[in-house]
Amino acid sequence: MAKADPAASKIDANGLPVSWAVQLASLSSRSGADSLQKSLRSQGYNAYVRSADGMNRVFVGPLIDRAEAERLRDLISRQQNVKGFVVRFQPERN
Repeated sequence: MAKADPAASKIDANGLPVSWAVQLASLSSRSGADSLQKSLRSQGYNAYVRSADGMNRVFVGPLIDRAEAERLRDLISRQQNVKGFVVRFQPERN
């Protein structure tokens, strides 16, 4: 008997897969956010910046599994000495 794909059942109201990201910083300085993003990417992390309301937030992700996102948060927190937290991944809006 084939197992159902657990990811297939995790669809949000917009028909998109539910996924997670780790927010590591919220900075007023875009250059500071870009610098952190570049540093994280140089270490192999899928880092990105989202800007809203005058703040530049640095994230790593997305990850399908919340537990995996929590492990990544803990790993980066130890490596970078930053206190990150897991949030729902939001696709970029145009």
